[in-house]
Amino acid sequence: MLIQRLNSDSSWLISTDQGHLVLDPWFQGVQSNGPAWFNTQWLPDYSPGYQALPGNFSVFVAYPFSDHFHLDTLNKLKMKGAEIVLGFKGPKAFSKQISHKGSIGPFTCEKVGRHFLHSGWLIQAEGKRIFYTPHGFHANNPSMPDQIDVWISAVGGYKLPFWLGGEIALGFKYHQQTLAKLKPRYFTRTHDIQKPGKGLVSRFGKSEQPTEKQWSILLQDPRCLPLSAGEYFQIP
Repeated sequence: MLIQRLNSDSSWLISTDQGHLVLDPWFQGVQSNGPAWFNTQWLPDYSPGYQALPGNFSVFVAYPFSDHFHLDTLNKLKMKGAEIVLGFKGPKAFSKQISHKGSIGPFTCEKVGRHFLHSGWLIQAEGKRIFYTPHGFHANNPSMPDQIDVWISAVGGYKLPFWLGGEIALGFKYHQQTLAKLKPRYFTRTHDIQKPGKGLVSRFGKSEQPTEKQWSILLQDPRCLPLSAGEYFQIP
């Protein structure tokens, strides 16, 4: 199994000999939650996006927010013939959904936890187990999975005032607590780089990027995979 980061936010490609699964694709244009004055953001860096995709693939959208459920990108992928499956109840144009557990080709996707943000998806194929938690996952969550090959999660934090959503990404301290309990074979970061934008969310949002000392702690861990957009890792 191979994983490849497809942008600097939270788009990924998981490949096996039996098939390919794209997670949360956002390859073009801006994303907005509500009107532009509330929140408009765009990708912060290079995105290999469409150019990195194989000939045949399926798409799984794990969360309903527009930096995961990006309609411009999804409509283009749909035109290319991709099967698109949502992990939530979406618009009628996207009727295939997994509410708790289901299969997409050779991949099994299972929801872990109940929180609308700080939950995750366990993705399995070819005997490998990937745990995808782009907003973080609490170490005391009773649904904590085991035998994880790769944990894909936010490392940095992101906070809004309570009236705009509160704690979005949990941050480094919680990441380290969960890492100690989860004990994955490998881990990599996702969805925690500050995106350029405008509107209320960008004005009041506070990104908590790992400090130099925290980065040193991460990089000294032999399980850490510091993957940038376009880079990949073959899971042994």
